[in-house]
Amino acid sequence: MPSRKSERAPPIAANDAFAAMQEFLPELEDYGAAHEELDLLNDILGGEPEYQALTEIYDILTMELPKHESENAGETLHDAIDIISSQASSSKLASELREIFQNPHFKFLLYTHDDVARKIYDPIVLEDLTLAAPPPPVFDAVGEQHRYVTIRKNGKQPLGITVRLDQDNVPVIARILQDSLADKQGLLRVGDIVKEVNGIPVFVPEDMMIVLKEAESSITFKIVPSALDQQFSDPVYMRACFNYDPLNDRLIPCKKAGLPFREGDILDVVDMTDDNWWQAKLAEIPDAPVGLIPSRTLQEKRSAYVQPELNKTKTSLLCGLKTKRKKHIGYNSSETTSFDRCDIKVYEEVERSKTHRCTLVLVGAQGVGKRSFKERLIRDNPGKYAAAVPHTSRPKKPNEQDGRGYYFIDGETMEEEIKKNMYIDHGEFEGHLYGTRLTTIKEVIRSGKICVLDISARSVKFLQSPEFKPYVLFIAAPSVEALKVMYNEGKRKNNTVLRPGDRSELFLEEKFIRTVNESKEMEKTYKGLFDETIVNDDFERTYETICHLMEEQEKQHKWVPKDWND
Repeated sequence: MPSRKSERAPPIAANDAFAAMQEFLPELEDYGAAHEELDLLNDILGGEPEYQALTEIYDILTMELPKHESENAGETLHDAIDIISSQASSSKLASELREIFQNPHFKFLLYTHDDVARKIYDPIVLEDLTLAAPPPPVFDAVGEQHRYVTIRKNGKQPLGITVRLDQDNVPVIARILQDSLADKQGLLRVGDIVKEVNGIPVFVPEDMMIVLKEAESSITFKIVPSALDQQFSDPVYMRACFNYDPLNDRLIPCKKAGLPFREGDILDVVDMTDDNWWQAKLAEIPDAPVGLIPSRTLQEKRSAYVQPELNKTKTSLLCGLKTKRKKHIGYNSSETTSFDRCDIKVYEEVERSKTHRCTLVLVGAQGVGKRSFKERLIRDNPGKYAAAVPHTSRPKKPNEQDGRGYYFIDGETMEEEIKKNMYIDHGEFEGHLYGTRLTTIKEVIRSGKICVLDISARSVKFLQSPEFKPYVLFIAAPSVEALKVMYNEGKRKNNTVLRPGDRSELFLEEKFIRTVNESKEMEKTYKGLFDETIVNDDFERTYETICHLMEEQEKQHKWVPKDWND
C-alpha cells in the first residue's frame, strides 16, 4: 500500500480554484491583509472578466486537452517531407501530400502543437545560468552561413541575453543588455539565430536551459548572423515622473535585470528599440549599470488602467466582502485638483539647460511665508528680481496710481479676459477679482530681470514652456510645533507675545494644523512640477537657501525639458 507521502491530490481546475478564492476573500482581513491588497484582489476576482477568461484558458491547456503522443511533431514533419519528396515525381498523391506538408500554415500548426506539449509560452532570459565546458569548435564543418561565437565567462556575472522564438519558430537573440557580459565582448547581435550551444542543437529556449549547466570559462554558440543593421542614436535623457521597483513588477522579463529609480531621477536611455522595455542607466551616477525599465507606452497603459482608483469613491460587494476606497481630498483651494491627479505623465525628455531661467516660482500652502520671501528677494536684489504687477477689478483709491501696486480694470472686462486664459492665476476677495496677467510676466522677462511669482501649485503647469522657463521652489511647511516657535519668535521681535490661555492661541493651533496638512497634500499632488523642495523651519536659513539655489542654477546647466533649448 503506498504511503501517504506518495499520494497526490487530484488536480483542481483553475476555474474552481478561482471560485474558492472568491469565497475565502472576506476572511483575509482577519489574517492581517491590508485594505489596498483586498481592493486589488477584489478587482481581480470580481470585476475583471479577463482574469476569469485566463483561468478557463489554463484549464483547457492543462486539463482538457488530450495527452500528446509526441513533443517532436515538427521534426517528424521534416522526415515525412524527405520520404515523400523521393516519390513525388512518380506519384501525384505524393506530390499533393508534399504540397500540404510544406504549407506554412500546416507547419506552424505542428510547431504550435510542440510548443503546447512542451508548455512553451514565454521568452526565456539567460540570467544566472552557467554552462558546461564547450567542445572545441570544428570550423571546417560549418558552412558559410554559420559561425561560432565564444563568450568568456566572468564568474557568476550574467550573460545579459534574452532569447525568444521568431516568426519562423526558431530561437533568436531578442535583447542584449548594454554593458552586460555579452555586450562588452561584442560577439553577439540582436537577431542572431541560435543553432547550437556547446555543440548541442537547440530548437526552443527551453533547450538552452537544459544545455546551460556549469561552465568553467566560456560558452560557445553556433549562430546564423543577423542581417539587421546595428542602430546607433544620440543620447536620450528622461526625467522619471514615478517610482519604479523591478522586484515588484510582474511583467518584467527578468527582475534582476531591472533598474530601480525614484521620481525625479534622470535616466540615460541607451536603447528604445523594444516596444515594452527600454534599457537605461542613471545619468548622474558615474559608471552606473544599465538595466531594463518600462517603456513610455507600457507605463502609460498601466497608469491609465489604475488611475481611476485615485480619484473616485467606489464601493463594491463580492461574496459578502464590502470594501470602500476613500476619496482623496485635494488641498484647500477654490478649484478642484481632480484634473491634475488624472495627468498621465511617466517620462519627460530633458537636456542640460543652455540658458538661464526666466521666472522664479514660489509655491506653498497658505502661511508658509512664500510672499515674504518674494518681497525680500526683490527688496535685496532690485536689479535682478522683479514682480509682475497684478490686475484687479476693485475701485482705485484716491492715492493709488495705475500700474503702481495694481492695474485697475472693470469687472466685466477682467471676467472676459479670464475666460480667454489671459491670467496665470486669479481669485476673488470681498467681491473683487484679482489676478496676474501673462503679458505682465512677459514684460518683466523682456526687461532682463527674473520675474518672481507667488502662485498656486495648479497654475505652475501653465508656465512650463520655453517662453517662461520657470524655476519652481516648493516651500514646505515644517511641523506644527515648529510653526508655533516661528510665530512666537516673530511676535517676540514685535513685542507682542501671546498670553497663556488666550482664545486666539486655539485658533492658531487649528491654523497651523491646516497649513501642515495643506502642505503635505500639495506636495503629494504636484511633486513632479517642483525643481526643489525646502522646508521652512527657519525664515533666515530658508531665505539663504533660496538665494544659494538661484546662484547655483545660474552657474550650472540644470536639466530642463528638451523643448526649452529649441
